[in-house]
Amino acid sequence: MHIRLFGGVSATAEDGEPLAVGSAKSQTLLAALALSVGSVVPVTHLVDLVWDDQPPPSAQKALQWHVARLRRTLGEGVILRVGAAYQLAVPPDAVDVSRFERHLAAGDVGAALQEWTGVPLAGLEAPGLAAVVDGLTERHLNALEVDLERRLETDAHEVIGQLTELRARYPFREGLSALLMTALYRVGRQADALATFQLTRRDLDEELGVAPGPRLRELQLMVLGQDDQLRAARPATMRAVLEREEGEHQGLRTEDSRWGNLPLRMGRLFGRDGDVAAVADALAQSPVVTLVGTGGIGKTRLALAAAAVVAGRRDCGAWVVGLAEIAAVDDVPRAVADVLGVAEHRGRTLTQSIVTVLRSRPAVLVMDNCEHVIAGAAALIQTVAEGCPAVQVIATSREGLGVRDERRYTVVPLDPAGAGAELFSERARAVDRHFDPQVHRPDIEEICRRLDGIPLAIELAAARTSSLAPSDIVARLDDPLRLLTSGRRTAAERHRTLRATMQWSYDLLTPEEQVLLEQLSVFAGPFDLAAAESVAAGGAGAATVADLLGGLVERSLLVAEPGPFHRRFRLLETVRQFAAEHLREHGRADRVVADHALWCSAEIARIHRLLTGPGEIEGVARLGELWPNLRCAVDAACATGDGEQAHALVGPIATEIALRGRHEIGDWSERILALTPPEAAGRRALWLFWAAERCTQNGDAVASGRLVQQHSELDHPLARYALAYLTKDGATLRQCVPEAVSWLRQHDEAYLAAFLELMSAGALLGIGCFTEVDESVSALAERYRRSGPPSLLHMALQTLGYSASFQGRADAAGQYFDESTRVDVPDRTLSANKTIEARAAFRRGRHAEAFGILRAYIDELLEADDVVAASVVAIDFITMVTGAGRLAEGARMLGYLQGTGEFGALAARTVLAEAVAVMAEAEHPTDPQSASPLDDRQALEYMGGVLDELA
Repeated sequence: MHIRLFGGVSATAEDGEPLAVGSAKSQTLLAALALSVGSVVPVTHLVDLVWDDQPPPSAQKALQWHVARLRRTLGEGVILRVGAAYQLAVPPDAVDVSRFERHLAAGDVGAALQEWTGVPLAGLEAPGLAAVVDGLTERHLNALEVDLERRLETDAHEVIGQLTELRARYPFREGLSALLMTALYRVGRQADALATFQLTRRDLDEELGVAPGPRLRELQLMVLGQDDQLRAARPATMRAVLEREEGEHQGLRTEDSRWGNLPLRMGRLFGRDGDVAAVADALAQSPVVTLVGTGGIGKTRLALAAAAVVAGRRDCGAWVVGLAEIAAVDDVPRAVADVLGVAEHRGRTLTQSIVTVLRSRPAVLVMDNCEHVIAGAAALIQTVAEGCPAVQVIATSREGLGVRDERRYTVVPLDPAGAGAELFSERARAVDRHFDPQVHRPDIEEICRRLDGIPLAIELAAARTSSLAPSDIVARLDDPLRLLTSGRRTAAERHRTLRATMQWSYDLLTPEEQVLLEQLSVFAGPFDLAAAESVAAGGAGAATVADLLGGLVERSLLVAEPGPFHRRFRLLETVRQFAAEHLREHGRADRVVADHALWCSAEIARIHRLLTGPGEIEGVARLGELWPNLRCAVDAACATGDGEQAHALVGPIATEIALRGRHEIGDWSERILALTPPEAAGRRALWLFWAAERCTQNGDAVASGRLVQQHSELDHPLARYALAYLTKDGATLRQCVPEAVSWLRQHDEAYLAAFLELMSAGALLGIGCFTEVDESVSALAERYRRSGPPSLLHMALQTLGYSASFQGRADAAGQYFDESTRVDVPDRTLSANKTIEARAAFRRGRHAEAFGILRAYIDELLEADDVVAASVVAIDFITMVTGAGRLAEGARMLGYLQGTGEFGALAARTVLAEAVAVMAEAEHPTDPQSASPLDDRQALEYMGGVLDELA
């Protein structure tokens, strides 16, 4: 079978017989799958592509209908269901777009252009695929320019007509104008060549308000001067420069977090067009490509550009994992997991969990700055490369990783007289719009040569043109470079040039700027002006610190960027490391680290006030922004044995582990517990409670048993509560709650006391304490209605809903559940809303939709490692599958539910009584595997598999 997307969407059988593709929506679905041929595409993404931003409520059900329609025409085995995704199972060369991309990747422009038979998806309204179509059109135009440039060398007359038509159609592509001017000049029509320049200048000015670029202006001067170089292949580099200006990454879906975290705008990349193509081609041949080279050479920027190109071709996500902030080899998996949102699962290492998430998902993974943790980076990358065939990895390091099938690509310095000088000139013009590169050309080239063509060094030098002429910069290069390459530092030879550049830039700062730069190196993530002031020594006023920050931004030593709440700053990692070394050398590190911890503590206190009131949504967002700095502060406190500081940093936000599944708090809890002295029984019990919450959420029975064994002798009300919570002992828990709540209130922890009451309600329901739960939780719900936080109101309402359900009060339960779904809670909040939504759809007869909703919710729980919610999911699952006649599967999960404790047993006796009766009347409604018990994670996975079949 052959699928065509150029000139419209169509399909033909092997013998050439046309196949009916169906309606516009079916055509869009086929196009979406064909554009990712061989890869699995998640159902949710397909819905976005087919219906853009306005999918109907029944979109997933409608998608299944279109899949079935296509299967009837194309063949049952052509579109495969893979989990919660679909895959077009045809050879890549069966799709014309895939052949087009393959020829481009191989450099065979002629063959690629032969595949182009018309505008992609012509005649089809598919807004969700518009970005991909734009990307294909862009690559087609780039290929046309390459082809026309080649043909121009042999017969200029032949290409003038096509170039004239293309220039009129795409008036802002300066590369086409340059080729047309060159062709006209070569056939003796220099007046027409100049007229083309004037026409392009008018179009750019009238439509965009900009002037032609430097290369086009240079070409005009060459025509006017009748330069002999125009008779040879002059504009070859013009196309490469303008390709970058015009942008190659329109297919990248960065507005949706599922599609990666590449910067939306990455700016021009000087002198690296060939490198980008080479890296992309190398990645087509190997799963791992490592960019190696000295510090500051531009490995990261090249990796991002190559990742954008590859992700655009494959229409997949590109994820950047920065390793510069971590210090230990063992922290590499955690850094990757943080970026991808992967949680560690019981019985699996974090690396195995990462592989599980990535196994069937096409993606480009950029592992940046591997050199200082190379063993850990290499181990993880090797595992991903072997276990995730749809993932391609670009790594940056100062040496190869040594993994199997690795392609190493050495990033070389920029040509000082070419791309290096262009980079300097561009950055200098950004500082001084009157800067004239032609006047200073010899000095610019000398600066670039003396700085070894290293991009970072060149940019730092160019930033000084606001106050120094290039000739002055040349004069100032001598002493710093000689000083810092003379062996004063013990770094390896390949590090010294960048260190010299950094030292030179540092020496040009005022003493106040130097001190502030060193102090700012304590920030591991973004920070604002107030944060900078908090670590600035000497009592400088706000205006002074603001002025100093501005000076550092101007000198390219500090990045300023907009944030969700305020303008924020961050240090490039190379600058941060350099400044941190000086901070330690000057003996100021301990004080600055202490000030940073105090700033974090103040921020945490402010966030706590937001989290515990109506401003919770803002508090969650601010906590997410603070997290890298918080992690750094907590690590520093634990490393120095300062349990008091660690307690102050984590205690106010510890409830986030229960509300938003931030499992790292569980790790911190155990570390703080180990630092807390035996005599501080209350504090030890508090951190035992939060460690217990993490173990309960992710169903880690081994860790739970370890905590019980280690702390069973801790005599404290909170400790007794935590141990009962770990063992799911409802009767004991009931006895412990009043004493634990009383202790918290006596110690000014009223918010936490109410939180504990609410947390224990589920276990109390399991032993039939309906009146007790209804009274206490109703009072809490009323309080949270008045003063927040929304998440606790949401939790209280859902608790009351389940209590009413267990008591047979269906109407009251429905009212509570309906109200809970209307509460606006922060992102990442753990909630049973999806089960309520699925339940409502099932009752209205929309069974396939209900199965799909519940299946998607199970995926969310598994990825968040919130497997304790499996018992809640099982209640609705049993109702649905029993209603659908799948009694064996219902009986299997009923057995699981009854074995989870009092809550599950109560649900089986009350809410599920009708389903239990149906199963009891049937003959042997058992699953062949029912003899083997399921834990929470296995139960979720089992239900997910059944729902896949039903959906």
